[in-house]
Amino acid sequence: MASTNDSLQFVEQVKTFAYKEIGIELKGDLFTKSMEVDKPYLYVYVSKPDKIECPKECYNFISCNTDQELADQKSKEFQLKGYQTFCYKTYANSSAMLNKRFFQYPKEAESFIIFHELIHNYISQLEIKIPYDFNEALCDVIGNYGTVSFFKSDRILDATTAVMQLKHNENIYWCLNKYMSKINAKPTKAVSLNNSCNNMIKTILTECNLFQNDRFNFTVNNAYLLKNQYYSKNYFLLKKVLLKQKSIKDFLEIIKSVPADSDACQKYLLKFS
Repeated sequence: MASTNDSLQFVEQVKTFAYKEIGIELKGDLFTKSMEVDKPYLYVYVSKPDKIECPKECYNFISCNTDQELADQKSKEFQLKGYQTFCYKTYANSSAMLNKRFFQYPKEAESFIIFHELIHNYISQLEIKIPYDFNEALCDVIGNYGTVSFFKSDRILDATTAVMQLKHNENIYWCLNKYMSKINAKPTKAVSLNNSCNNMIKTILTECNLFQNDRFNFTVNNAYLLKNQYYSKNYFLLKKVLLKQKSIKDFLEIIKSVPADSDACQKYLLKFS
């Protein structure tokens, strides 16, 4: 296992590369401080039982910080109303704090997290009004392809691991999209379709790293799919746009002008795909 100094040096190398790729150095001390309490962040997602759709009062999710009791309370509250819930535990968010779990991940996963969270900060700093469902997919596209570029640019790192991580991520996105479409088309078959999706994802995860298992290895229900649609639904459209540009910086120039409405954003991006 690498020393703490080696790990911190790697974080700085990824940040330096990422800032060059996006064209600016972001404000703040991102990925320089450790969490005071080494607990996961908790987000409760709520979906209708017969459709992958969030009730209006939840917006996209309920943030519970690191409060498990609050997350359990919110989950129970909505379950009693007949909704399905999913409590997602993650060790990274846009505050970009370091924690013990982060340093247990392989380098390609650390790089992905850094790129993903830096893009959240990029969007916030530049006040880009991108719809939330495109925002998360955008961060994953740049997380995946930024990591591959970084690994390929380094003479010591093995780019094969970054490419495999990308491949497994995209296989999972494809699976999620497939079953979300089926469930919304045939809501009466949601239970059996969720089970099939669950089995397929677990099969993919047998070849995945610790971070990917932390991110996707939960029992699938409509609320789980609701959460993950934000990463997968618009991913492949954004990927097409990115791969047609010369650089991530050029891609982000297009993103700066996206409309705030989801349908309008999709039409806008189709022009560049």
